Amino acid sequence: GFTFEQVGMRLKGNSSLSGLAPVEEGRPVAIPGRDASADKPEDLPWLIRLDKFVDGQNYEGLYDLVIRSNTSQTSLNEAVAVDLLDAAGLASQDAVAIRFFVNGGPVSLRLGMENPDDGWMVRAFGPGGGLYKARSDGNWDYRGGDFDAYDESFDQKAGKGDFDLTPLVDFLDFINNADDAMFDAGLPERLDIDGFAVYLAMQDLLQNFDDINGPG
Repeated sequence: GFTFEQVGMRLKGNSSLSGLAPVEEGRPVAIPGRDASADKPEDLPWLIRLDKFVDGQNYEGLYDLVIRSNTSQTSLNEAVAVDLLDAAGLASQDAVAIRFFVNGGPVSLRLGMENPDDGWMVRAFGPGGGLYKARSDGNWDYRGGDFDAYDESFDQKAGKGDFDLTPLVDFLDFINNADDAMFDAGLPERLDIDGFAVYLAMQDLLQNFDDINGPG
């Protein structure tokens, strides 16, 4: 029942936007295997930022809303997946099915999700942490202590008020340079091994091509 008239709105994603059809002579050009099109904005992935133009504007504590794209057989796939992650005790995201349309165009069934930002990180993991995202065109190499050397591999998504890239760079140094004995002794101090094992099992169960074994 709420209406927000002043919000920020932009496209969101990397691989999900790579298929945007080019436009020639004012018409989208069909590319086999690429369904994303600027001619169908109701099907594209969006990020809606409620406080972009109105300071503090939010909905029940949410400032960013993600309108997820869908490339699977049914829009239920991701909705079920986020519930399964939660049931497995892993960090998940709240989601809701929505009717989505742009400029009075066709209505599309979409999934609206909370964005993994500072607020989400605190709710999922507690205060005082950092959240980093691997870029699809990067790698996990250790490149020394210069943070700028990691720009192509990682983005910091949350926790900038508490941490810089130091914890991530220290971890990359460890996994790249520790010998076998140091690795065995030091890994439990740096990684929730049981939680990571559950995460890997869930990604295989869900057949998620975009997990840690996928791009990036």
